Amino acid sequence: MKSSRRWQDWLILAGGIWLFISPWFFSNAPANYTWDAFLIGILLIVFSIWALDDKKVWEEWITLVIGAWVFVSPWIFSFEGIGLEWNFFIIGGLVFILSLCDIGSGIKLHHGHKPLSAF
Repeated sequence: MKSSRRWQDWLILAGGIWLFISPWFFSNAPANYTWDAFLIGILLIVFSIWALDDKKVWEEWITLVIGAWVFVSPWIFSFEGIGLEWNFFIIGGLVFILSLCDIGSGIKLHHGHKPLSAF
């Protein structure tokens, strides 16, 4: 049961690590981008490691919300228009979609259905 959904958590972990280290790759990153990337990166790292160890569907709902936050945070913190927003759009979109896949396969497993091989 865990192995069928584990690959999404590894990709979310990679996205969290990338968000955490990304401010060092962008010399023009404003402070609000840097802090958002650090904090959200840490949250994604923690929840993906937690999900790898003990899989619960509620953990995926949390990463889904975090993915949505990452996607909209360039508008909330006003760092759109300088190119850095694409980093958040891509990572946020991927985390959101991967979490949806995890949630969908978790619900199917909970109701006794086999997960789809693509998920």
